[in-house]
Amino acid sequence: MTNIVKAHRMPGTLKAAQFIITLEVAFGLVGLAITLASFFATFQWGILPGLIYVAGSTALLGWLLSRWSSRRTYLRWAIIAVHLLLIGAAILDLALFSAVTWNAVFGSHILAWAVIVLLFLPSAGRWFSESRA
Repeated sequence: MTNIVKAHRMPGTLKAAQFIITLEVAFGLVGLAITLASFFATFQWGILPGLIYVAGSTALLGWLLSRWSSRRTYLRWAIIAVHLLLIGAAILDLALFSAVTWNAVFGSHILAWAVIVLLFLPSAGRWFSESRA
């Protein structure tokens, strides 16, 4: 006989976070296409680190998004850590060129900050702690 387990529906805040991560992956793929086109048009090797960054971050976010339905607790913290890492890398880049401003830290990374805030909400903690078996 099959045991029926009642699963809680995903809260709207998590649906919004999932949609934002989907947007980030889509924008990352567009950025990857543009970076690839500019690299192959000019063959400037200085574009290569940017290409690796865009490809790696997009692939990592896409992989984490594909694991979303597992509802594992570590996945929530991994998504938060990746977003903080991406923001930190952008801030480091800005700091190296003395261009750190409030708008550069918060304004240009509003989607990443939104995902972080949405995943820190208690409803996200409850939903991710009840993993599907």
